[in-house]
Amino acid sequence: MPQVFKMGPYLVYFWSNENEPLEPVHVHISQGVPSRNSTKVWDLA
Repeated sequence: MPQVFKMGPYLVYFWSNENEPLEPVHVHISQGVPSRNSTKVWDLA
C-alpha cells in the first residue's frame, strides 16, 4: 500500500491492480489505518 501523503489523521494511498475487472486510476482516503471501506476518489477529467 504505497502512501501518497498524510494530512492530519487522513491517509491518501493507492493499491495497484485493484479488483476484477480493474478499476480506473484512483486514490483511497481513510482516517487512521487503511481499510477496505475507505473512500475512493477518481479523476474523471
